[in-house]
Amino acid sequence: MTVLLILSCDKQTNEIRYYPSYYQVSKDSVLVIGLDTVKLNFRQITNEVETYSFDNGYGNLFVEFDDGQIKKRITPFVYGAGLIREKNGLTVTDDSIYIDDGYPISDLKWILKRHYLNKGKIPHHSSSPKNAFVEMLVDTNMNGVDIKKVLTKITRSFDEVKKEINDTIELHIYFYNIKEVKPPPPLRYLEQTK
Repeated sequence: MTVLLILSCDKQTNEIRYYPSYYQVSKDSVLVIGLDTVKLNFRQITNEVETYSFDNGYGNLFVEFDDGQIKKRITPFVYGAGLIREKNGLTVTDDSIYIDDGYPISDLKWILKRHYLNKGKIPHHSSSPKNAFVEMLVDTNMNGVDIKKVLTKITRSFDEVKKEINDTIELHIYFYNIKEVKPPPPLRYLEQTK
């Protein structure tokens, strides 16, 4: 008598990848924002990153999403924690890359490669692979699912470049949230308060 046993297995996440890789969970106080389930928009996520990271330090907050069988955890950075040289950043939106005269997002892989390997040759690209980063500039009302699509493009392209050049480059992603700045009060108001 022969017994045929068929087991059905859902695809399980087999690997966890960190961006940058040196920020792996090592502390008790960690916040994970899951893009597959979060109800926050990009502005709210960026505000959460800013508040949590400044209070608890970078590497204690991850934006997480599943990309096939890989779970990806990104430590997002925000501006305000130090001096950043603008030329080291590569600005990416959901459909474009803002460098030179602009490129479609489909060119991301070769632009990333050129940006990371520039080593100061082209003046408006990164000065070194160590200083290179990606700046994510998207609609502040973009939801978690759409943010995941952009981050998937960025991380996949970066992974391909890293594999091709066989180097220890790291992906640093800055979440760029344009904040509304209130204009200063009128001069006559300032004179009245004296």
